[in-house]
Amino acid sequence: MADVRSLLKAKRAEARISHPYASYTSGPTPQLKCTICQSIIKHASAWEGHLGSKAHRLNVARIRQEEEERARREHEELVRAQREQMEREQAEREEQEREHVPTKRKASDAPPDAQKKPKLKSAPTSFPADFFSDPNRQLPSLDPSSDSEDDDDNDNAQTTNDANAMAVDSTPSQPGPKTAIDEEYEAFQRAMLAEQQKDAAETFAQATIAAEAEIYTEEQISGFPGARSGADGSADAVGAAEPEPPMTEEELAEAKRKAKELEERELIMDRLLEEERLQEEADMRVAAMKSRIEALKKKREARKAEKGKGKEGKAKQKEDDDKMQT
Repeated sequence: MADVRSLLKAKRAEARISHPYASYTSGPTPQLKCTICQSIIKHASAWEGHLGSKAHRLNVARIRQEEEERARREHEELVRAQREQMEREQAEREEQEREHVPTKRKASDAPPDAQKKPKLKSAPTSFPADFFSDPNRQLPSLDPSSDSEDDDDNDNAQTTNDANAMAVDSTPSQPGPKTAIDEEYEAFQRAMLAEQQKDAAETFAQATIAAEAEIYTEEQISGFPGARSGADGSADAVGAAEPEPPMTEEELAEAKRKAKELEERELIMDRLLEEERLQEEADMRVAAMKSRIEALKKKREARKAEKGKGKEGKAKQKEDDDKMQT
């Protein structure tokens, strides 16, 4: 029994739990620890039970939710930073384009009313009829209506000239005669287009696969497993999944027996581990009791020694008193 216990202890010491949430403490006797729950697991066999506990599952769900929330916040911050960068770049481009646009307008773009100069009302410049005594010395009269007519004529002439200039600018320029380089370039473009069309036709012809038509039964069309016969009469199992053959009674009995043996073996191992744990606890209690008994014995011996010393001192003192009396 002691050999079995020692073997189990060595096997348990060798077998270390490898799990993302499992870690071992540092020290001469490393202990299994759950990094999620921050709790110490006394035995490796209790690790699976700890993973299935409600507290561990709640802690795992909480940590996963926190990680998802943190990842979502990081993604939102990244998207926000990219959007701000794009808006900043767009604003800079618009500012640059706005700086490059000319601010002065041409005179032709202004409305026709703005181009006309304001006409000032001229005061009468002619003298009265009886101002000069000699009619021959009278100055010719300046008629403001004639001046306005002249100004209108000048404005109309200027408008006509501007319209003619705009018409000349708006007329499309006639293309010049084609040169040898232009004809060669057009021939090159036609050759490239013909080559591309030819390559596309060849690629389509090579990618096309021709095959004979096959007849499917209703079972095959509906999706039920079945075999179809090919052109040579052989059974074709493509697209038809063959069901697994049923197990015989002997195979079922053998499987049940193996499962039962495995279960019994696991129960025996669990019992041995439990007995070993109880034995270790009992040994620890016995060792503690022994150490306590040893301490009590030492205290008793010390008390006896003190009492013996006291008796010897009293006897010696009594002898001295007797000697003095004699």
